[in-house]
Amino acid sequence: MSVESPSIQDPLPLDVDPHEIESFLRSNGWQRASYVHDVSAIWENVRLDASLMLPFDRTYRDFVPRLRDALGTISAVHHIEQDALPLRIVSSQNDIVLLRADQLTPYDSIPLGEAQILLAGISRMMLVAACSAIRPRPSNPGRRPSAATDFVANDLRLGHTLRGSFVLPIFVHHEDPDPATLDQAQAPWLTETQKAVSGPVAFSRQVVETLATGLDATRELLDPSGNISLDEAVERGTSAEMVESIGAMGQQEGVRSLDLSFVFSHSIPANPEIPSRIVVPRPEAEQVEKTVQSLRRRPIVARNEVIGQVIRLERAKDEEGGFAVIDGVVGQTRRRVKMALSGDAYQLAIRAHEQKVSIIAVGEFSLIRRSWHLTGDTEVRLLA
Repeated sequence: MSVESPSIQDPLPLDVDPHEIESFLRSNGWQRASYVHDVSAIWENVRLDASLMLPFDRTYRDFVPRLRDALGTISAVHHIEQDALPLRIVSSQNDIVLLRADQLTPYDSIPLGEAQILLAGISRMMLVAACSAIRPRPSNPGRRPSAATDFVANDLRLGHTLRGSFVLPIFVHHEDPDPATLDQAQAPWLTETQKAVSGPVAFSRQVVETLATGLDATRELLDPSGNISLDEAVERGTSAEMVESIGAMGQQEGVRSLDLSFVFSHSIPANPEIPSRIVVPRPEAEQVEKTVQSLRRRPIVARNEVIGQVIRLERAKDEEGGFAVIDGVVGQTRRRVKMALSGDAYQLAIRAHEQKVSIIAVGEFSLIRRSWHLTGDTEVRLLA
């Protein structure tokens, strides 16, 4: 049926891609009834007694009114305010980080120089949060892990600025889960029923969670009356680079605080222990410098190792080596890690698998096709 609703006026608060609308429809019980490749699709929801036509080809003269009609239908049948609809649609396959600089911003704008500092700051924080999601460290000198740099390059997008002071929405994209790589042990807060039907905690979600907990710990570190220890803050995701970024962003003229909110996609079960909003008051420059120096003086403990049991071995016929898959712990995170071994190292993996004893594997972690691999000069030994 066709649902009458007020039309959504241009410009939309955010660009809404038809494929993201499809993700929203699919996750909310809609079924695609017909499809003309790259032109349009008809979607139906029997439970809601509704249907709509979703256009794809922007060269058609009626693309905008058809898209507006589709969005109007979704707004009406799901009782979502039109201003909130674009974010709800985008969040079907993305976590959204909303950064608001609490300051007086005439005409919803700030100077370009300040905008550049905010963008550079949130980009750097996402990168070091990705590093901390892999291996928590007080600082991250030198080369960043490839999984972290690939995440920033491929999974982050900047949306249109939202009204209400100066708000930057950062979209963190989640790939559709691959059943072959599911690892429910990474989500210990899930119920047994949720584990049976849900995908893994994707690396992209782990980064957002690390950013949230790291920022919360950073807020406590920068509070002169806070009592959090450096080691606890580091384990939660704080690093010298994160503190420096908060300091640079918060020292802009007129900034009273930095307000970060998190909209978690329903495509991945949310961890109830992760804060959904962190407000960091304008930090004192002296406190920022003192905290950064303290973190840089902390010894960096290498966490490029996984400790666990060999759960699978793969070897081609007549080959001396092969691949081993370890189900183990990396820092405080549980992961399944695949690595190539040969000679004595592969024989040790065979023995560990047969005897069901744990091993320690050391190397460089890489995220390849949504699976963790241990690469470089890999070393393995039995856990003493």
